[in-house]
Amino acid sequence: MKILILEDENAKFQAIESVIQGMDYCIETKRVVNLNSYISTINREKFDLIIADLMVPRFKDSTDSENVTESIIDETRDHACRNFRTPVIVITQFDEAAEESFKGLNQKDIVIVTYNESNIDWKESLQRKLESSIPEVSYDFIIFCALQKEADAFVELGYVSDPSEKILSSLKCTEIEINSKKGVIVTLSRMGLVSAAITVTKAIEKFKPNIVAMSGICAGIDGKANIYDVIIPSVCHQHDSGKWTSEGFIPELYDVPLAHAAEVYIDTSIKKESFKKFVKSDITLGRSEFPEGCENLEFSIKLAPTSSGSAVVASEEMTYSIMEQHRKKTAFEMESYALYEAARVSQNPPLFFSAKAVVDNGTITKSDSFHRVACLLSAKVVYKLLEDWN
Repeated sequence: MKILILEDENAKFQAIESVIQGMDYCIETKRVVNLNSYISTINREKFDLIIADLMVPRFKDSTDSENVTESIIDETRDHACRNFRTPVIVITQFDEAAEESFKGLNQKDIVIVTYNESNIDWKESLQRKLESSIPEVSYDFIIFCALQKEADAFVELGYVSDPSEKILSSLKCTEIEINSKKGVIVTLSRMGLVSAAITVTKAIEKFKPNIVAMSGICAGIDGKANIYDVIIPSVCHQHDSGKWTSEGFIPELYDVPLAHAAEVYIDTSIKKESFKKFVKSDITLGRSEFPEGCENLEFSIKLAPTSSGSAVVASEEMTYSIMEQHRKKTAFEMESYALYEAARVSQNPPLFFSAKAVVDNGTITKSDSFHRVACLLSAKVVYKLLEDWN
């Protein structure tokens, strides 16, 4: 948020600045101390809010304050001004000036507040104006991660310039920029389809992205995917959706496919040798991070059917039942279906995809040994796809 403050008195400026900095929001302020500077600034830069005094010097070298109400109205509400529609709040300690100017300012939708250093009423009015003037936050893309370690991979790879976490609309967010496109990494409050669906829906409505993606780890189907393979769902469904009867579980599956344009782009991209070379570069494995029988980092990047479920799977029997649902199913996890479905039914549907690296085969032999490298590989795939996306 960007605010312009027209105020020549230091003590009053500091009091206003204190209220602004007390807001739980990133705010940049610019101060001018005379009318001439104010006029040139509002015609040169766009602001989200203007805070002005009515009694200020007219020129740079002048020390005499005068009532500049008419000039503020005329210049700020001129159709040619860049801030013609910018909200304005006038804070003045001169009651006479306030009374004289109220009608003219009110007609131009300019709020006027009387300043008194011993009274907090003006602070409350300013806080309300600040809250109502906060601009809508939007991003070109959103990357969702179910686990903190999945989000941390982007930091470890150096893709995030400022790793500090922001809370925006109760979402845990870390900003990221890829190829001049502004984005945000949103970490879910917990794993699972319900949490993912709620978070994705809320973030899409709030940030209005063009693309949403998901990065992280998954389980692979034996014979279809190996440890560290990165699987991008060409189509995804919920494998534990259906009906329990006396005869057992009867699945009821609803597939959500990638958009055709997205599928063609992803399929073409991941087949390029340069793409895999980029993903593989600069990743060093510790001894315990090599799968059994491997001495080098080996993986494939695949576009294939996957599924999501509401619970962690650590059972050969359950893994077999999931595998039976689709003969080409390659992997399964707990969130991608929520991403695909939430994006598909949103009011302004963004393009979507998920890329997760295999860390186990859904049996009891689970281990965290492969998580770090898998998070890095999936993050690099997501990053590269977003970087080259037109």
